[in-house]
Amino acid sequence: MCVRTTRGAAQALFINAVGSAFIILSSCLIGIIIYAYYADCDPYTAKFISAIDQIFPYFVMEVFSNIPGLPGVFLACIFSGSLSTISSGLNSLAAVIIEDVYKGLMRGQLSDERQGFISKIFSIILGAVVMLLTYVVSHLGPILNASTSLFGVLQGPIMGVFFLGFFFPRANHRGCLVGFVSGVALPLWMLVGSQITKNQRKSERLPLFTTNCALPINETITFSSPVRSDPLLDLYSVSYLWYSPIAVSTVLLVGLIVSYLTRPLKPHAVDPKLIIPIDDVFCCYLPKSVRHWLRCGVDHENYLNERVCTEFIE
Repeated sequence: MCVRTTRGAAQALFINAVGSAFIILSSCLIGIIIYAYYADCDPYTAKFISAIDQIFPYFVMEVFSNIPGLPGVFLACIFSGSLSTISSGLNSLAAVIIEDVYKGLMRGQLSDERQGFISKIFSIILGAVVMLLTYVVSHLGPILNASTSLFGVLQGPIMGVFFLGFFFPRANHRGCLVGFVSGVALPLWMLVGSQITKNQRKSERLPLFTTNCALPINETITFSSPVRSDPLLDLYSVSYLWYSPIAVSTVLLVGLIVSYLTRPLKPHAVDPKLIIPIDDVFCCYLPKSVRHWLRCGVDHENYLNERVCTEFIE
């Protein structure tokens, strides 16, 4: 939406990939450093902090507290980074709502002044919604679990829709819609159920000790009673890392079934340039007859021949 050509979009994605890789590698390196620093005195196990998300600020305050101003700079960087991301996200959502929803319903031209005013109204409303959702997210456990769970519930079905359109030419709009709704409903049900029953499987932490911590002598040990196995509880205990694959699989399975039950698209009615042939991507070493069957009747060979001739003439 912000670049003029496909080449520019590819360059933007490449730059974003490099920046994202740098951030992920930096986060992993910081995590290894913190783990090594607290190997013999885990502040979370020792109850020095109440949540695992607090360990990074706790580390900064403990290590750099003797340097005046540095903890404040660290805190300012966290707030500036989060606020800039939130503000850009709110502006983008407001712009999308105006372009795709508001203009479609009103069916009229908007002046720049009017559009700017409506965009501000939507930004305020979305900001209030985000503030309300922060209360909900605070009960989803550590921030990594919460963000990955929500991304799996919301982005997994979107990826499934793209896969359904890219690789399965006989899928129609009804299958896509029903598959998308099912792909959102199933992992969302699992997420809500895991939060209500508190039965979601926790991520395994690397071994840490408290031998070098100043701990109180008296400790209270609690024993949990065994819980009977329940298929529904077993479903709620699925790790949050599986929400996205479950959503994608649900979209593909339900979408294909509904498509074949509600008049699937004819192969000759599908534009070959909109389909990624599975045989060329994953099964290029199979016999030609099998590869032709995997193409579901879409004539990719003539399309490729026409494309080569056009490029040769140009």
